[in-house]
Amino acid sequence: MMMDLNPKIKVCASSSCPNKASTLVNGEKLKACAICRDVAYCSKECQKNSWIIEGHKYCCAKHDVPRLFIDSNSSIEDVQAAIDNANPGDIIILNEGSYNWKKNSGVQSLTISKPIRMWGPATATGGREGSVTLHCNLTIDDEELSNNKDSVTVANLTVMGSIKVQSNSYKSITFSGVRMEQSDPKADGAMVHIMKGVGTCLFFACELIGGDETLYIDGIDDLSHSREDNANKVHIKRTTIRNGAKRGICADDKFILEKSVIRDNGWYGIRSNLGWTDKGGNQWQRNPSKPNQSPTGGNGMFDGIQYPMSFGNSSSVSRTGDTLFPGFGQP
Repeated sequence: MMMDLNPKIKVCASSSCPNKASTLVNGEKLKACAICRDVAYCSKECQKNSWIIEGHKYCCAKHDVPRLFIDSNSSIEDVQAAIDNANPGDIIILNEGSYNWKKNSGVQSLTISKPIRMWGPATATGGREGSVTLHCNLTIDDEELSNNKDSVTVANLTVMGSIKVQSNSYKSITFSGVRMEQSDPKADGAMVHIMKGVGTCLFFACELIGGDETLYIDGIDDLSHSREDNANKVHIKRTTIRNGAKRGICADDKFILEKSVIRDNGWYGIRSNLGWTDKGGNQWQRNPSKPNQSPTGGNGMFDGIQYPMSFGNSSSVSRTGDTLFPGFGQP
């Protein structure tokens, strides 16, 4: 459903629209999204494409939901203050720009510890074009959450550092149109830890780049939760994961993979102890020692090639392991 055009909206919000230069298409005005009125479309086809493929549904809310707009001249500390002062359910919108720490602040992570939504501009195509860039690590925790009923969404921005889900009792955590660049090959890129209760984590239309393991998934919060309790809590959809020094995805738990690409990693694409649920349309960089690796079988804690190991005066023996795997696929 679409409504009359908000006069501030000038172009169709679908990134694949051929009519982005004008508010008029064949003499007809663009129509605003009936829910948020922050974006508009020239056709139902563009609206559907934006909602389903480009992720507008993850950064769309009724117009009366409180929105706090952050100026592009603000610092990471200013963004943190806005998060700390926000009420659960509020939306923080970062205007286009590059957000840095104040000089000599010594702070490393921007932390979200309550159920809020933090978005780049609704009319931007997201962090892929660098419209909003956070020069920090981003941590999501659940210190102020109760009853497992609320959600966190981060959308349309770039994080120049790591992304870490420290603890998750939220109903859901969603990253949509987020680009993460971890330049340190010895540090993990995105890390998802401790999925409690029914909580889930979705990476939709994201690009995760670099780090040691580009995405590390560990859903075990304590010994009372088995891997089976945490199966399929992380869903990776329409996402590219690349340039990990070791692997694109390293998982202790089963996850969902859908229409995603894992490529150009130093060793290979995926190590998952329990395999993964393959929803189709995926391309992943195969382990060259296991070219027939299947999604359902997993490939064990040690899954590299065989290499010789010497133990004291004993002769070299062949062990299976992945810590000495030679470079593979690195661009």
